[in-house]
Amino acid sequence: MPAMGFFDRIFGRKSRTARRWPADAGQGTDNPGLVVLLDAPPVLDAAAAGRALNSIEPCRGDPKFTSRLIDEDGPSERQVVYGTFQFDGHVVDVIGLDSPVPAAILEKTVGASHWTGAGREAMEKHSAHYVLIHQGGGPSTLERMIALYKLAAALGGAHLAGVLHEAAWSCAPAAVVREFENPEFLRACRDQVPPILFTGFLKFLADDGTWFATKGHHVFGVPDFVLLGTEADKPSDVLDLFMNVFLYVITADRELQPGHTMQIAEEIFLRFGEVPAGHIHRAALMGAGRTLLITRIRKEDIPG
Repeated sequence: MPAMGFFDRIFGRKSRTARRWPADAGQGTDNPGLVVLLDAPPVLDAAAAGRALNSIEPCRGDPKFTSRLIDEDGPSERQVVYGTFQFDGHVVDVIGLDSPVPAAILEKTVGASHWTGAGREAMEKHSAHYVLIHQGGGPSTLERMIALYKLAAALGGAHLAGVLHEAAWSCAPAAVVREFENPEFLRACRDQVPPILFTGFLKFLADDGTWFATKGHHVFGVPDFVLLGTEADKPSDVLDLFMNVFLYVITADRELQPGHTMQIAEEIFLRFGEVPAGHIHRAALMGAGRTLLITRIRKEDIPG
């Protein structure tokens, strides 16, 4: 499957997630959004963007864009683009700014990422950006996120430098965003895509060890997870663990609570708890929504 091969190239391994993601799963509470990074000023060609969306997947009717173009500081070459895209039932607000994103947001996303090479450099050197906010429509958060990535690819075109997903403390270079122009990749996304594509995964080095944390799960109505790693833990294995728990919540439509336990694979047993109010790393570990601390336990600790 093309998408799985794509993730093999990114992460250097095979994903072990195998649960199917239901089309109506993951109803979050926030309006998801993306920041589209550009290497040139935002000049929005609505007709061209509509054709690009139709070329990815035929839309139900022609995409519609309602726009206003307002000078930022009176008569000037620097302009701000305001408008709303509507396609396939999705309603997405668009703001285009002829300036880089604030440094704090870039550090939180690109600075915290593991991307290297030309893709990262292009994101760091971007000169302008669009802000996309999904305001309604779509059967699920998954479909809303796919719509945002498709629109990011359509609007960015040849000037696309990447995207930022601030809610997930994550980013994606242009090459990843352009995968959303591939219908086979989109079919894979709707089947069993690794959640890492739409959420964040961070590693914190601290005096008491290595902490791993997810970010952005709240967009899907799922708690974020944190875990104190051991010397034997590989980040890829912790990522797999987090993704499998996420997919369990999504596919089984279950709500995890402190005190719940779970078995993952044959010999991995977990307990979920609160991050203590006085935890020294609480500010860094806590997600925007509920956050659960994962602890490995023995099989004998699972209630009968």
